[in-house]
Amino acid sequence: MHCQTSSCDTARLAPGQSLHIAVDAGAAFVVTAGRLRVDEAPRWIADICVPVGRTLDEGAHHVVDRAGWVTLSALGAPVQWRRWSMPVPAPRNRWRAWAWARRSAGA
Repeated sequence: MHCQTSSCDTARLAPGQSLHIAVDAGAAFVVTAGRLRVDEAPRWIADICVPVGRTLDEGAHHVVDRAGWVTLSALGAPVQWRRWSMPVPAPRNRWRAWAWARRSAGA
């Protein structure tokens, strides 16, 4: 991937160090050295609060699907990672499909 100044951030964390940052939906984290723990805001499923997190080894990546706060933690050795801000596709306009279906039904 090509890293442009405005769309890519490279950072390092010392062992045991954590970073709490706000990200947009579609932000991607790629680990270039070490192991990184990515913890997103918990999600509610029915009446249960479910933690959302993932441990990334060197070369692995994670894409955040919802905007919000994320905690990045270095596990064991120093870690180096990159963050790319990927554009999230706009929601599709369903008006045309709805109008077509309505016309086809004879309404």
